[in-house]
This record gives sequence, C-alpha cells and structure tokens, in this order.
Amino acid sequence: MGADAVWIERKRKPDGSERRYRCALVHASPALVVLRFAMPEGGGAFATPVAIPPGAVSHGYFWRARPYTVYRMSAGGRIVAHRFDAVAGVRFGEGEVAYRDLALDWWLTPAGELIEEDRAEFEALRADGAFSPAELRAVARAERAIARASGRLLPELARLERRLGLAC
Repeated sequence: MGADAVWIERKRKPDGSERRYRCALVHASPALVVLRFAMPEGGGAFATPVAIPPGAVSHGYFWRARPYTVYRMSAGGRIVAHRFDAVAGVRFGEGEVAYRDLALDWWLTPAGELIEEDRAEFEALRADGAFSPAELRAVARAERAIARASGRLLPELARLERRLGLAC
C-alpha cells in the first residue's frame, strides 16, 4: 500500500468507547507506522492546552513495541507542539492502526515546557481497576521516556522525518 493511502487511527478509550480518525499513510513497516492528519480548524476541535493554529498538520508515530504514541504538529514550516499518549496493544491491521489509550497524555512545547494532561482521570481509572498490571507498567515506561523526550526522542523524530522526506 503506497504513501497517502487512507488509514484509520482507532483509539480504544479506557471506558470502552472508540475514536476513529481518517488519516493518510506516510510510512508503514513492521515496527512503525506514520500517519498524517490534517487539522484545518487547528487545535480548537480537540481543546488542546497548546495553541495549534488552523491548517496545522499532525504526523502520528505509532510503534508496535513502545508504550506511547507521538503526534508531531507543525504549521507554517515550524513545529508547534508534540503530544505523547501512554498506550498499550498497538496493532497494525489492513489500513488501520489500533491501540488502547491509557488516559495519560503529555504536551511538549518548542520552548521545552512539558504539560501533563489527565492525571486525575488516570488515577481515578487506576483506583477503579481499569488497567491491568502490564498496562500500569507501560504507563511507567512511557513516563520515563517522555521525561527525556527532548534529549532522545525529538532528535530521533527529526532523523525519521528527514529519512521520510517530511517537512516539519
């Protein structure tokens, strides 16, 4: 299947609901899928804590073996934000990426500010037994990786973008 094919990002929330996003395939390998999602209305539709301007593009990075996803958002030739989601069970199927959302998210601004989202929701879900021990370990691994994102993960994403011929 070639680049720009339509793929679906399927996010299963802890409450059992699903969100589906229609995206364009940028890259697919056994370990990594990269999808492009246009944001004509910017971040307003998603109530983001970081201003995402209309016309922004999000490149979503989904690794089969990592406990997080990354959305690298750009507009006007510059990175405007990164969002990281703690996840489990990432699977690549025919024309889709599916995973279980583990509720905890982080935003990283270009200035290096790390903003955590949904901690209270995550803690309430954990107290209610919504997560398996393996999922709780995945969240802990995601937290450690995100804490050092600026030094390790962002340079990796920049290298991937150069290799895939993506503009920021």
